Amino acid sequence: MKFVITCGGSGGHINPGLAVARLLRDRGHGVLFIGAPQGMECDLVPREGFAIEVVRVRSLSHSLKPKAVLRNVGAVLKAGVAGHAANKILRRFQPDAVLGTGGYASFPALRAALKRGIPVLIHESNAFPGVTTRLIAKRADAVLVGMEACRAAYPDPEKVYVVGTPVRPEFFSCDRALAREEMRLDTRPAVVSILGSQGAGEMNRLILDMMARNGGAFQHIHAAGPKRYDALVKEAAARGLTFDGASGLRLVDYIHNMACACAAADLIICRGGASTLAELAAAGKAAIIIPSPNVTADHQTANAKILGGAAMVLPEAGLTAETLLAAVKELLEDRVRREKMGARMKAFAVPDSAERIVELLEKRVKP
Repeated sequence: MKFVITCGGSGGHINPGLAVARLLRDRGHGVLFIGAPQGMECDLVPREGFAIEVVRVRSLSHSLKPKAVLRNVGAVLKAGVAGHAANKILRRFQPDAVLGTGGYASFPALRAALKRGIPVLIHESNAFPGVTTRLIAKRADAVLVGMEACRAAYPDPEKVYVVGTPVRPEFFSCDRALAREEMRLDTRPAVVSILGSQGAGEMNRLILDMMARNGGAFQHIHAAGPKRYDALVKEAAARGLTFDGASGLRLVDYIHNMACACAAADLIICRGGASTLAELAAAGKAAIIIPSPNVTADHQTANAKILGGAAMVLPEAGLTAETLLAAVKELLEDRVRREKMGARMKAFAVPDSAERIVELLEKRVKP
Protein backbone atom coordinates (compact mmCIF):
# COMPACT_ATOMS: atom_id res chain seq x y z
CA MET A 1 0.00 0.00 0.00
CA LYS A 2 0.98 3.64 -0.40
CA PHE A 3 0.24 6.48 2.01
CA VAL A 4 0.63 10.25 2.03
CA ILE A 5 1.36 12.01 5.31
CA THR A 6 0.82 15.75 5.22
CA CYS A 7 1.96 18.10 7.97
CA GLY A 8 3.99 21.19 8.49
CA GLY A 9 5.18 24.18 10.43
CA SER A 10 6.30 23.00 13.84
CA GLY A 11 7.96 19.85 15.14
CA GLY A 12 4.75 19.14 17.05
CA HIS A 13 3.00 18.42 13.75
CA ILE A 14 5.94 16.80 11.96
CA ASN A 15 7.32 14.40 14.59
CA PRO A 16 4.06 12.41 15.07
CA GLY A 17 3.88 12.04 11.29
CA LEU A 18 7.43 10.74 11.22
CA ALA A 19 6.68 8.22 13.97
CA VAL A 20 3.80 6.82 11.90
CA ALA A 21 5.88 6.90 8.69
CA ARG A 22 8.65 4.82 10.25
CA LEU A 23 6.18 2.10 11.23
CA LEU A 24 4.51 2.18 7.80
CA ARG A 25 7.93 1.74 6.20
CA ASP A 26 8.73 -1.14 8.55
CA ARG A 27 5.53 -2.84 7.37
CA GLY A 28 6.56 -2.50 3.74
CA HIS A 29 4.31 0.39 2.76
CA GLY A 30 5.31 3.34 0.58
CA VAL A 31 5.23 6.79 2.20
CA LEU A 32 5.32 10.28 0.72
CA PHE A 33 5.17 13.51 2.73
CA ILE A 34 3.55 16.73 1.54
CA GLY A 35 4.47 19.98 3.26
CA ALA A 36 5.38 23.60 2.63
CA PRO A 37 8.75 24.80 1.28
CA GLN A 38 9.35 27.18 4.19
CA GLY A 39 8.54 24.64 6.92
CA MET A 40 10.78 22.55 9.17
CA GLU A 41 9.43 19.46 7.43
CA CYS A 42 11.84 20.10 4.54
CA ASP A 43 14.71 19.47 6.97
CA LEU A 44 13.28 16.88 9.35
CA VAL A 45 11.57 14.58 6.84
CA PRO A 46 14.54 13.96 4.47
CA ARG A 47 16.75 13.51 7.55
CA GLU A 48 14.65 10.40 8.32
CA GLY A 49 15.00 9.08 4.76
CA PHE A 50 11.51 9.94 3.48
CA ALA A 51 10.60 11.76 0.27
CA ILE A 52 8.73 15.04 0.55
CA GLU A 53 6.99 17.21 -2.01
CA VAL A 54 5.89 20.77 -1.29
CA VAL A 55 2.99 23.05 -2.09
CA ARG A 56 3.25 26.80 -1.64
CA VAL A 57 0.80 27.74 1.07
CA ARG A 58 0.71 30.44 3.75
CA SER A 59 -0.57 30.37 7.30
CA LEU A 60 -3.44 32.65 8.32
CA SER A 61 -2.90 35.43 10.86
CA HIS A 62 -5.39 35.96 13.68
CA SER A 63 -4.57 39.68 13.81
CA LEU A 64 -6.81 42.39 12.34
CA LYS A 65 -3.94 44.78 11.63
CA PRO A 66 -3.80 46.00 7.99
CA LYS A 67 -0.59 44.08 7.24
CA ALA A 68 -2.09 40.88 8.64
CA VAL A 69 -5.30 41.33 6.64
CA LEU A 70 -3.27 41.78 3.44
CA ARG A 71 -1.28 38.66 4.31
CA ASN A 72 -4.50 36.68 4.73
CA VAL A 73 -5.78 37.88 1.36
CA GLY A 74 -2.54 36.60 -0.17
CA ALA A 75 -2.92 33.31 1.69
CA VAL A 76 -6.43 32.80 0.30
CA LEU A 77 -5.25 33.56 -3.24
CA LYS A 78 -2.42 31.04 -2.86
CA ALA A 79 -4.74 28.38 -1.48
CA GLY A 80 -6.22 27.63 -4.90
CA VAL A 81 -2.79 27.23 -6.47
CA ALA A 82 -1.68 25.03 -3.56
CA GLY A 83 -4.75 22.84 -3.95
CA HIS A 84 -4.05 22.35 -7.65
CA ALA A 85 -0.42 21.43 -6.89
CA ALA A 86 -1.51 18.98 -4.18
CA ASN A 87 -3.98 17.35 -6.57
CA LYS A 88 -1.22 16.78 -9.14
CA ILE A 89 0.98 15.13 -6.50
CA LEU A 90 -1.85 12.81 -5.41
CA ARG A 91 -2.70 11.91 -8.99
CA ARG A 92 0.92 10.98 -9.64
CA PHE A 93 1.56 9.07 -6.38
CA GLN A 94 -1.87 7.38 -6.18
CA PRO A 95 -1.99 6.90 -2.37
CA ASP A 96 -4.40 4.45 -0.77
CA ALA A 97 -5.08 6.89 2.09
CA VAL A 98 -3.92 10.29 3.37
CA LEU A 99 -3.07 11.14 6.98
CA GLY A 100 -2.89 14.74 8.19
CA THR A 101 -1.02 15.42 11.43
CA GLY A 102 -1.65 19.15 11.62
CA GLY A 103 -0.42 22.51 10.48
CA TYR A 104 -1.61 24.89 7.76
CA ALA A 105 0.61 23.10 5.20
CA SER A 106 -1.60 20.00 5.42
CA PHE A 107 -4.85 21.64 4.33
CA PRO A 108 -4.36 21.65 0.51
CA ALA A 109 -3.46 17.94 0.37
CA LEU A 110 -6.30 16.92 2.69
CA ARG A 111 -8.86 18.90 0.72
CA ALA A 112 -7.54 17.53 -2.58
CA ALA A 113 -7.71 13.97 -1.22
CA LEU A 114 -11.34 14.46 -0.18
CA LYS A 115 -12.21 15.70 -3.67
CA ARG A 116 -10.53 12.65 -5.20
CA GLY A 117 -12.39 10.24 -2.92
CA ILE A 118 -9.22 9.07 -1.15
CA PRO A 119 -9.72 8.01 2.50
CA VAL A 120 -8.65 10.86 4.79
CA LEU A 121 -7.68 10.54 8.46
CA ILE A 122 -6.62 13.49 10.58
CA HIS A 123 -4.69 13.30 13.82
CA GLU A 124 -5.19 16.11 16.33
CA SER A 125 -3.16 15.74 19.48
CA ASN A 126 -4.11 19.06 21.12
CA ALA A 127 -7.04 19.47 23.49
CA PHE A 128 -8.56 22.09 21.20
CA PRO A 129 -8.62 21.36 17.45
CA GLY A 130 -6.58 23.58 15.14
CA VAL A 131 -7.93 25.44 12.10
CA THR A 132 -7.10 22.68 9.60
CA THR A 133 -8.67 20.03 11.81
CA ARG A 134 -11.87 22.05 12.22
CA LEU A 135 -12.14 22.59 8.47
CA ILE A 136 -11.56 18.93 7.56
CA ALA A 137 -13.09 16.99 10.49
CA LYS A 138 -16.68 16.82 9.22
CA ARG A 139 -15.70 15.25 5.89
CA ALA A 140 -12.79 13.12 7.11
CA ASP A 141 -13.20 9.34 7.35
CA ALA A 142 -11.81 9.38 10.88
CA VAL A 143 -10.57 11.87 13.48
CA LEU A 144 -7.78 10.60 15.71
CA VAL A 145 -7.21 12.35 19.04
CA GLY A 146 -4.56 12.20 21.71
CA MET A 147 -6.65 11.78 24.86
CA GLU A 148 -10.19 10.82 25.86
CA ALA A 149 -10.82 14.36 27.13
CA CYS A 150 -10.39 15.63 23.55
CA ARG A 151 -13.33 13.64 22.15
CA ALA A 152 -15.91 16.22 23.28
CA ALA A 153 -14.54 18.81 20.85
CA TYR A 154 -16.03 16.97 17.83
CA PRO A 155 -19.66 16.72 16.66
CA ASP A 156 -19.43 13.12 15.36
CA PRO A 157 -18.13 10.98 18.26
CA GLU A 158 -18.63 7.73 16.31
CA LYS A 159 -15.73 8.58 13.99
CA VAL A 160 -13.40 9.87 16.74
CA TYR A 161 -10.71 7.42 17.90
CA VAL A 162 -8.48 7.94 20.93
CA VAL A 163 -5.02 6.86 19.80
CA GLY A 164 -2.54 8.95 21.80
CA THR A 165 0.23 10.93 20.13
CA PRO A 166 3.04 8.92 18.46
CA VAL A 167 6.62 9.46 19.61
CA ARG A 168 9.92 7.79 18.85
CA PRO A 169 10.24 4.41 20.63
CA GLU A 170 13.56 5.61 22.10
CA PHE A 171 11.62 7.86 24.51
CA PHE A 172 10.45 4.71 26.30
CA SER A 173 13.83 3.00 26.46
CA CYS A 174 16.72 5.49 26.40
CA ASP A 175 19.30 4.70 29.10
CA ARG A 176 19.99 7.64 31.42
CA ALA A 177 23.69 6.93 32.00
CA LEU A 178 24.42 6.51 28.28
CA ALA A 179 22.32 9.57 27.47
CA ARG A 180 24.23 11.75 29.92
CA GLU A 181 27.48 10.55 28.39
CA GLU A 182 26.23 11.32 24.88
CA MET A 183 25.06 14.78 25.99
CA ARG A 184 28.50 15.38 27.60
CA LEU A 185 27.09 16.08 31.06
CA ASP A 186 28.98 15.91 34.35
CA THR A 187 27.57 14.93 37.74
CA ARG A 188 25.69 18.19 38.36
CA PRO A 189 21.89 18.25 37.82
CA ALA A 190 20.91 19.01 34.24
CA VAL A 191 18.09 21.12 32.83
CA VAL A 192 17.02 21.11 29.18
CA SER A 193 14.83 23.93 27.87
CA ILE A 194 13.09 23.89 24.50
CA LEU A 195 10.33 26.45 24.07
CA GLY A 196 8.94 25.36 20.71
CA SER A 197 10.75 23.97 17.67
CA GLN A 198 10.77 27.44 16.10
CA GLY A 199 12.02 29.13 19.27
CA ALA A 200 10.38 32.04 21.09
CA GLY A 201 11.95 35.49 21.11
CA GLU A 202 10.86 36.77 24.52
CA MET A 203 11.37 33.43 26.23
CA ASN A 204 14.83 33.06 24.67
CA ARG A 205 15.85 36.34 26.26
CA LEU A 206 14.33 35.29 29.60
CA ILE A 207 16.32 32.04 29.45
CA LEU A 208 19.50 34.04 28.85
CA ASP A 209 18.69 36.13 31.92
CA MET A 210 18.19 32.93 33.87
CA MET A 211 21.49 31.50 32.61
CA ALA A 212 23.29 34.66 33.69
CA ARG A 213 22.04 34.02 37.25
CA ASN A 214 22.85 30.29 37.29
CA GLY A 215 26.28 30.49 38.90
CA GLY A 216 27.15 26.93 37.86
CA ALA A 217 24.64 25.34 40.25
CA PHE A 218 23.30 23.12 37.48
CA GLN A 219 23.93 22.39 33.83
CA HIS A 220 21.56 23.96 31.34
CA ILE A 221 21.13 23.17 27.63
CA HIS A 222 18.81 25.54 25.78
CA ALA A 223 17.46 25.04 22.24
CA ALA A 224 16.91 28.49 20.76
CA GLY A 225 15.23 27.45 17.50
CA PRO A 226 17.00 27.43 14.11
CA LYS A 227 15.65 30.81 13.04
CA ARG A 228 16.55 32.54 16.30
CA TYR A 229 19.82 30.84 17.16
CA ASP A 230 22.31 33.26 15.54
CA ALA A 231 20.66 36.33 17.07
CA LEU A 232 20.64 34.69 20.51
CA VAL A 233 24.33 33.76 20.24
CA LYS A 234 25.16 37.41 19.52
CA GLU A 235 23.04 38.57 22.42
CA ALA A 236 24.68 36.04 24.74
CA ALA A 237 28.14 37.23 23.64
CA ALA A 238 27.16 40.84 24.30
CA ARG A 239 26.18 39.84 27.84
CA GLY A 240 29.47 38.03 28.36
CA LEU A 241 27.89 34.62 28.86
CA THR A 242 30.33 31.72 28.59
CA PHE A 243 29.23 28.39 27.16
CA ASP A 244 31.67 25.72 28.29
CA GLY A 245 32.06 22.79 30.65
CA ALA A 246 32.86 24.96 33.65
CA SER A 247 29.77 27.12 33.35
CA GLY A 248 27.59 24.13 32.49
CA LEU A 249 25.71 26.30 30.00
CA ARG A 250 25.09 25.31 26.40
CA LEU A 251 23.17 26.97 23.57
CA VAL A 252 22.05 24.93 20.52
CA ASP A 253 19.75 25.67 17.60
CA TYR A 254 17.70 22.45 17.75
CA ILE A 255 17.81 19.16 19.65
CA HIS A 256 17.39 16.37 17.11
CA ASN A 257 17.76 13.56 19.65
CA MET A 258 15.17 14.75 22.15
CA ALA A 259 14.76 11.22 23.53
CA CYS A 260 18.39 11.30 24.63
CA ALA A 261 18.01 14.82 26.05
CA CYS A 262 14.94 13.78 28.05
CA ALA A 263 16.67 10.73 29.48
CA ALA A 264 19.74 12.75 30.44
CA ALA A 265 17.93 15.70 32.02
CA ASP A 266 16.73 15.98 35.58
CA LEU A 267 14.15 18.57 34.54
CA ILE A 268 12.65 19.82 31.27
CA ILE A 269 11.41 23.37 30.62
CA CYS A 270 9.04 23.39 27.66
CA ARG A 271 5.87 24.62 26.01
CA GLY A 272 2.55 22.80 26.30
CA GLY A 273 2.24 21.42 22.78
CA ALA A 274 0.66 17.98 22.77
CA SER A 275 3.55 16.32 20.94
CA THR A 276 6.02 17.65 23.51
CA LEU A 277 3.81 16.43 26.35
CA ALA A 278 3.56 12.99 24.74
CA GLU A 279 7.36 12.81 24.67
CA LEU A 280 7.53 13.81 28.35
CA ALA A 281 4.97 11.12 29.18
CA ALA A 282 6.92 8.44 27.31
CA ALA A 283 10.10 9.44 29.14
CA GLY A 284 8.33 9.86 32.49
CA LYS A 285 10.04 13.19 32.99
CA ALA A 286 9.33 16.01 35.46
CA ALA A 287 8.78 19.33 33.71
CA ILE A 288 8.01 23.00 34.03
CA ILE A 289 5.48 23.85 31.32
CA ILE A 290 5.15 27.42 30.08
CA PRO A 291 2.18 27.38 27.67
CA SER A 292 2.58 29.59 24.62
CA PRO A 293 0.15 32.53 24.70
CA ASN A 294 0.27 32.76 20.89
CA VAL A 295 -1.75 29.67 19.95
CA THR A 296 -5.35 29.08 18.94
CA ALA A 297 -7.82 29.12 21.85
CA ASP A 298 -4.96 28.93 24.38
CA HIS A 299 -4.90 25.17 23.69
CA GLN A 300 -1.50 24.63 25.33
CA THR A 301 -2.93 25.68 28.70
CA ALA A 302 -5.81 23.27 28.10
CA ASN A 303 -3.28 20.52 27.30
CA ALA A 304 -1.37 21.21 30.51
CA LYS A 305 -4.53 21.20 32.65
CA ILE A 306 -5.30 17.64 31.52
CA LEU A 307 -2.03 16.56 33.14
CA GLY A 308 -3.11 17.68 36.61
CA GLY A 309 -0.17 17.55 39.02
CA ALA A 310 2.18 15.77 36.60
CA ALA A 311 3.98 19.05 35.85
CA MET A 312 4.51 22.54 37.22
CA VAL A 313 2.68 25.03 34.98
CA LEU A 314 3.83 28.66 34.87
CA PRO A 315 2.00 31.26 32.73
CA GLU A 316 4.32 33.29 30.50
CA ALA A 317 2.60 36.55 31.45
CA GLY A 318 4.53 38.13 34.30
CA LEU A 319 7.18 35.40 34.36
CA THR A 320 10.69 36.60 35.18
CA ALA A 321 14.12 34.99 35.11
CA GLU A 322 14.19 35.12 38.92
CA THR A 323 10.81 33.38 39.23
CA LEU A 324 11.74 30.66 36.75
CA LEU A 325 15.15 30.10 38.34
CA ALA A 326 13.53 29.77 41.77
CA ALA A 327 11.08 27.17 40.41
CA VAL A 328 13.93 25.21 38.78
CA LYS A 329 15.98 25.19 41.96
CA GLU A 330 12.94 24.18 44.00
CA LEU A 331 12.40 21.09 41.86
CA LEU A 332 16.08 20.19 41.48
CA GLU A 333 16.41 20.18 45.27
CA ASP A 334 13.41 17.84 45.71
CA ARG A 335 14.19 14.53 44.02
CA VAL A 336 11.18 12.77 45.57
CA ARG A 337 8.80 15.37 44.14
CA ARG A 338 10.39 15.09 40.69
CA GLU A 339 10.05 11.32 40.77
CA LYS A 340 6.36 11.57 41.69
CA MET A 341 5.79 14.08 38.89
CA GLY A 342 7.58 11.78 36.44
CA ALA A 343 5.46 8.80 37.51
CA ARG A 344 2.26 10.80 37.05
CA MET A 345 3.46 11.96 33.65
CA LYS A 346 4.25 8.36 32.65
CA ALA A 347 0.62 7.41 33.27
CA PHE A 348 -0.40 9.49 30.23
CA ALA A 349 1.90 7.61 27.85
CA VAL A 350 0.43 5.56 24.98
CA PRO A 351 3.27 3.25 23.86
CA ASP A 352 1.35 1.80 20.90
CA SER A 353 0.02 5.09 19.49
CA ALA A 354 1.74 4.71 16.11
CA GLU A 355 0.48 1.11 15.83
CA ARG A 356 -3.11 2.24 16.49
CA ILE A 357 -2.88 4.87 13.76
CA VAL A 358 -1.28 2.52 11.22
CA GLU A 359 -3.96 -0.11 11.83
CA LEU A 360 -6.69 2.49 11.26
CA LEU A 361 -4.98 3.62 8.05
CA GLU A 362 -4.74 0.05 6.77
CA LYS A 363 -8.39 -0.67 7.59
CA ARG A 364 -9.58 2.43 5.72
CA VAL A 365 -8.02 1.25 2.46
CA LYS A 366 -10.71 -0.05 0.12
CA PRO A 367 -10.21 -3.73 -0.88
